[in-house]
Amino acid sequence: MDSFARFVTKIQRIISCSHGCLPLNYLGMPIFVGALKFRFLQHLADKVKLKLAYWKGKSFRIMGVIQLVNTVITGFLVYSFNMFKWFVSLLKQVEQWCRNLFGVVIL
Repeated sequence: MDSFARFVTKIQRIISCSHGCLPLNYLGMPIFVGALKFRFLQHLADKVKLKLAYWKGKSFRIMGVIQLVNTVITGFLVYSFNMFKWFVSLLKQVEQWCRNLFGVVIL
């Protein structure tokens, strides 16, 4: 075993972590090397979809749901926009999910 591998193994034992490879998620955001790919952002869009599905099953008043979307979903998206330029098709998909929550037909 070379000195670098021994060093990595020692650090892993000290801080109780494992050695991984990219891409990975850190604090809910993907960490990767190279160009942004659709699949790296798909799990973020799926998180939005899960939240919307959960809220749809609850008996919130319409203004409560609007407030949730405005604060939680918009905040989540703005946070991720600081790191990534989202694909337009994925943004349109998220927008459609939000509109479907309210029963609004997209023309």
